[in-house]
Amino acid sequence: MRRYLPRAVAREVRGGKALFLLAVGGVALGVASVLSIQLLNASALGAFSGTVRAVSGDADLSVLPWAGALDEALLDDVLSVPGVAAAAPVFRADVAVEGRPGATLEIAGVDLVSPRKGPRLLPDGVLAGALERRGWVAVSSAWAREMGWRAGDAIRVSIGSRRVELEVGAIVDLERAAPLASRRLALMDLAQAQGLFGGRGRLHEIAVRVAPGTAAGAVAERLAARLGGRGRVATAAQRTVEAEGLLGAFRLNLTALSLVSLLVGGFLVYASVRASLARRREELGVLRAVGATRAQVVGLVLGEAALLGALGTAVGIPLGWLAARANVAAVSGTIRNLYLLEGVERLALSPGLVLLGAATGLGGAVAGALWPALDAARADPRALLASITLEEGATARAGRLLAAGLAFLAATAAVFAATAGRWAPAGFVLAVGVLAAVPLAAPAALRVLGRLPRPRRLGVREGARRLGSRLSAAAPAAGALAVAVSMLAGVTIMVGSFRTTVVGWLDATIRADVYVTTPSWRRARSEATLAPEVVARLRSVPGAVALDVLRQHTGFGAGRRILVTGIDAALPGGGRRVALVSGDGAAAMDALRRGAVLVSEPLARKARLAAGGSVALRSRDGEVTLPIAGVYRDYGTEGGAVLLDLATYARLYGDGPPSNAALYLGPGEDPEAVVRALRASLPDAALLVRSNRTLRGEVLAIFEQTFAVTRLLEAMGLLIAAAGVTLALLVLARERRGELALYRALGASRGQLFRVFLGRGLAVGVTGLTLGAVGGGALAVILVGAVNPAFFGWSLDLAVPWAPLAGESAAILVATAAASLYPAIAASATPAQELSRDAL
Repeated sequence: MRRYLPRAVAREVRGGKALFLLAVGGVALGVASVLSIQLLNASALGAFSGTVRAVSGDADLSVLPWAGALDEALLDDVLSVPGVAAAAPVFRADVAVEGRPGATLEIAGVDLVSPRKGPRLLPDGVLAGALERRGWVAVSSAWAREMGWRAGDAIRVSIGSRRVELEVGAIVDLERAAPLASRRLALMDLAQAQGLFGGRGRLHEIAVRVAPGTAAGAVAERLAARLGGRGRVATAAQRTVEAEGLLGAFRLNLTALSLVSLLVGGFLVYASVRASLARRREELGVLRAVGATRAQVVGLVLGEAALLGALGTAVGIPLGWLAARANVAAVSGTIRNLYLLEGVERLALSPGLVLLGAATGLGGAVAGALWPALDAARADPRALLASITLEEGATARAGRLLAAGLAFLAATAAVFAATAGRWAPAGFVLAVGVLAAVPLAAPAALRVLGRLPRPRRLGVREGARRLGSRLSAAAPAAGALAVAVSMLAGVTIMVGSFRTTVVGWLDATIRADVYVTTPSWRRARSEATLAPEVVARLRSVPGAVALDVLRQHTGFGAGRRILVTGIDAALPGGGRRVALVSGDGAAAMDALRRGAVLVSEPLARKARLAAGGSVALRSRDGEVTLPIAGVYRDYGTEGGAVLLDLATYARLYGDGPPSNAALYLGPGEDPEAVVRALRASLPDAALLVRSNRTLRGEVLAIFEQTFAVTRLLEAMGLLIAAAGVTLALLVLARERRGELALYRALGASRGQLFRVFLGRGLAVGVTGLTLGAVGGGALAVILVGAVNPAFFGWSLDLAVPWAPLAGESAAILVATAAASLYPAIAASATPAQELSRDAL
C-alpha cells in the first residue's frame, strides 16, 4: 500500500487537476485565516513586551504608578531596599508629530549615563550631544525611514496644548535590542524629557535590577512594603499578562471568527475526498476484494488527505503572512484606540506559529477526510463495486444528519441555559451548536428540491430539481456555504447593531456644540492637558453659555486597569451627558456632587458592580471606597471606566489642568464659525477644535476601523465556500458523464446542459443562503445578546441592516452563479460517445 499511494495520488492529480487545486486552495485559505489572526495576536503582545524590554533593558522588576505618575523621590526609597542592585528612572510622554496627522512618538526619557544590562541602544560618540543639545532625541530607524527624517532634522511635536521642538540627534536600530518594539519609540535624556514635557519631579517607571543570588519575589515584597501604596511592583512577565488580559476578549473574538474559515475549509476537504472516493469506488472495491484490509483503506485515504493538507499548508503559511501584513494597520489602530497599548508595528513569524499553521492544515485535512475514509472502509466490497449505493447512502443519511444537528444544538442550548451569566464562553458554546447544526441540515434541505414539479424543458429548474438526488457531492458544498453565510450574516447584523447603538449613544451623550482637545490626548491622557491661557480664552468665547471641562487618567479600580474621568457634575443639564442603563441622570449627577461615582457598563459587568454598591479606587494616597450612583453606557473603552465629580477627582488625585473642554453655545450661534475663530485666536497652541458634527464623524470612522479586520475573515470564508460550489459541480459533471451523454444522445443541446448545471449551482447557492440566513440570525442574537455582554461588557440594541444584507445576498448568488460557469461549460461539452451502462 505504501508503494501504491504515490501512484494513486499522481493518477488523481492527472485525472482531476481542478478538483485537486480547489481542495488545496481551501486548505490554504483556512490555514491563512487562522495563522494571520494568531500572528496579529502574538505580535500585539510582542509589541508591548518588546517596548518594555527596549526601555527597561533586562530589568527584573518595575515600580509603576497606581495613577498618573510617581514622585521622583521614590527612587531613593527603592535603592535603599535590600537586594536592589540598581534602579533606573523612566519618564514617558506620548507626543503628536506636528504636520503628520495620526503620527506620534513614544518618548522614553532615561538616564543615558547609568549602566544598563542588555543590548546597547545608542551608538558610540552621541552621548555628549544627547546631554548637551536641547531637544536631542534618538528615533528608531524604521520610523525615521517612514517619516523621512535624517540625523540633524528639526521636528515639532506637542503634548497637550504645549508645542516642543526636537532635534533628531541619532537614528538607532531598536530592532536589534527588541525586534517587536514599537517603531515609534524614541529615547532622550531623562532630565530633558521631564523639562520639555512638563514632568519635573515625575516618573512613570523605575526599572529595578535585583542583586545576583537574590530572589526577585522576595525583593518585590520588600519593595511593596517600603512603598506603602505609593506605587505598585510588577515583573516584566506580569506586565505582559496584564496586557494579555486587556486584549483577551479582542483576541478571542478574532480567533473564533478565523476558526469558522477553517471549518468551512474542512468541508471543502471533505467534499474533495468524497469526490475522489466516488470516482474510485470500484478501485477500492477491487483492492478490498484482493485482500486489502479496512485499516489499509483508511490509511490510503488519510495519506492522500495528509498530502493535500501539506500542500495547502505550504501555500497557506505565506498567504497568512501576507494577510496579516495587509491588516496590521486595522488591528493596530483598534488596539491603540480601545486599549491604549502599543500598536502592532511589525510581525514575527515564530517557529511556534509555523507549527500551528502546519497542525491546522494537516489536522483539518485529515479530520475532513476521516469520515469518508471510515465510510469507505466499512462498506462491503460488493457495495463499493456498485456506484449507485453512494447516493442511496447519502439520501438515507439526510434525515439522521438533520436529527443529529438538532440534537447537538439542543445540547449546546442546554449548556448555555445552565451556565449563562456564570461562565463567559457559554455564548460561544451555543454559537458552535448553531454552526454545527446548519451544515448538518443541508442534505435534508436539498432533498426538498427533489419534490419540485418536473419542468417541461431541460434547463435551470430541472438542474435544481435533480440536485435533490445528488446529495453526496452537493450537500458538503451547500453546508460549507451555509456556514460561511451564517458567519457573514451574523457578524453583519452584530456590526449593524453595534453601529446603531453607538449612534444612539452619541446622540444622547455628545450634546455640546464645540469640543476642544489636543492631538496627543488619546494616547497621553493625563499628561496631555490644556494650558491655562487656552482655558481662559475658552471662557471668553462670545455666545458661549457654558464651558464643560474634563480631567482623565488611566488608573486602577475594582482590581483592574480602568479610565478615571472627572467631570463637572454641577453643570446645568449635566444629567443628559450620560446614558444610564437605568435610573435618573439628574439624580446621578446630584450623587456625584456628594462624592459618589458612576461606573461604565463594561466595568460593572466584569467586576460585578451595581448601583447602590461601592467600588475601590487607587488614589495618590492609597485605596479609597466610593459609593456607586449608577451604571452608564460607554463604548469608548472595553476595559471599563469611572466618572467622578471634578471636586472628588481633585481630592483623590490632586489639582491639575483639564484634558478636554466643551462649549455650549447660545441659540443661533454658528459652531463652525466659533471653531474657526478659536483656531485663529490660538495659533501657538496645539489644539484639535471640532464641532459636534465633525466629532461624531470621527468617532464613527474609528468605529468602522475597529471592525475592518472582520471583513478579511468574512471574505476568506466566502471564497472557500465559492470554491466548494465549483468543486461540487465539477464532481457532479465527472460522476454523471454517462447521464450527460445520454441527454446529448436524446437531443439535448449544449446550452440546455449548461443551464442544467447553472441551475444546480444556483440551487446550492439558494440552499446555502437560506440555511445561512437562519443560522446567521441565530448567531447574531447570540453575538449581540450573549457574547458581547460577557466578553466586552457592552449591551447592544439588536438592529438588522437590511440594505447591507440584501447586497451580500445578491453578491453570494452572483458568486455561486460564477462558480458554476466552469463546471457548466465542462458538462455541456460532454459528447454523446460517453454514453455508458452507468447512466441513470
